[in-house]
Amino acid sequence: MYYLGIDLHKDESHVAVLDDDAEVVEEIRVANANLDDVAEEYAGAKAALEATSNYYTVYDTLDEHLDVVVADPTQTKAIGYAEVKNDRLDAKLLAQLRRAGMIAESYVPSEELRERRALVRGRKRLVEKRTDFKNEVHALLDKHGITYDWDPFSVNGREILAGEDFS
Repeated sequence: MYYLGIDLHKDESHVAVLDDDAEVVEEIRVANANLDDVAEEYAGAKAALEATSNYYTVYDTLDEHLDVVVADPTQTKAIGYAEVKNDRLDAKLLAQLRRAGMIAESYVPSEELRERRALVRGRKRLVEKRTDFKNEVHALLDKHGITYDWDPFSVNGREILAGEDFS
């Protein structure tokens, strides 16, 4: 059995591969776009990577060939605190923790749930922008001393506003 520790970055990752005896089989630096090649080479191995902002895509790619867990970075750092830190050592630590069964796992939502969350976040942003625009219109009306007891955003209100001179 092989154990992979993957220190994930924006464009590339550091991968450490250990065997059953905790001996380093390979340490490589690989473009994230090529991580699927590593996963295919070590198909069936157990792997660990830390939860980062870009881990979903990499997780989905690796999960096709490897038994992947996503490590909670706060817990991993607490276990593997070291004076000397670098990407190579972080990858090796993740592999060692995976081999020892000591990974504090992060929850990985399903792809469907991730898509739904993205839709909800997108809608929230749009609602916030709409509110900001409406507040700007109210401020503009106040600035020009236009008082109103009608809804400036209704069809009738927009017609009234279209006839106003705001220069």
